[in-house]
Amino acid sequence: MGHAGTLDPFATGLLIILVGRATKLARFFVDLPKEYVCTLQFGTASDTGDRTGDLSQTGARTTRAAIDAVLPDFLGTITQRVPMTSAVKVDGERLYKKAHRGEVVETPQKQVEITRIDAVTFDEASQELRCTIGCSKGTYVRQLAIDLGNAVGAGAYLQELARTATGEFRLQDGQSLADFEAAVAGRQETDEHIPRPAPACPRPRVHARAGDLGGPGRSRAQWRPAPPRAAEPVRLVCTASLLAIYGPQESGRGLKPLVVL
Repeated sequence: MGHAGTLDPFATGLLIILVGRATKLARFFVDLPKEYVCTLQFGTASDTGDRTGDLSQTGARTTRAAIDAVLPDFLGTITQRVPMTSAVKVDGERLYKKAHRGEVVETPQKQVEITRIDAVTFDEASQELRCTIGCSKGTYVRQLAIDLGNAVGAGAYLQELARTATGEFRLQDGQSLADFEAAVAGRQETDEHIPRPAPACPRPRVHARAGDLGGPGRSRAQWRPAPPRAAEPVRLVCTASLLAIYGPQESGRGLKPLVVL
């Protein structure tokens, strides 16, 4: 088993789990964009950027108008400073291990994509902002909270965080952890009956009859008709079963297998 993107310890929401042979498909899920619902607390700072850190009052307040004025500055491709609590390695060691020892080092910067920030509600009395965020993989929402707090001059930290979507996969369509454990229980010997949704990103689907294909592990499938031209990976399916994912050859002509199930 494996996953396609961790959640912070205090966060909730959608986590994609890959089981058995489906772990071969991890690369197609990891890069999918994410959506979150979160609550930011203004007027308070956290040394970790979230509620698990040491909190300190800034003595400053903000308004909905001030927040709305700075939100457009955080849309599109932006540069983020990697938090000390991240798993990024600096000098061969993960940053969170340095942070646990009380060390502070200059962390690297990275570019991420913020596709939308929608301010849903803002309570001026409590200084709490509830918003939805669409972003690329690797975006640090707690760092976004810090940067938004600095932009309005009041300071802020991430109080609550819930992942609501990964690509086309929605939280409301997922299973609870208890239901997932029940589905897996008793099936340690085979993954044949565990649901395996095809990755949401490769397009289009390429249908073929079972007799037209090479067996598992074969380097090439026999396509009838000839394989399509494609700039992106395509799914090879037979009825409802995902058989393989193919991608374009380096020459630009024809396809080659990327993953064969």
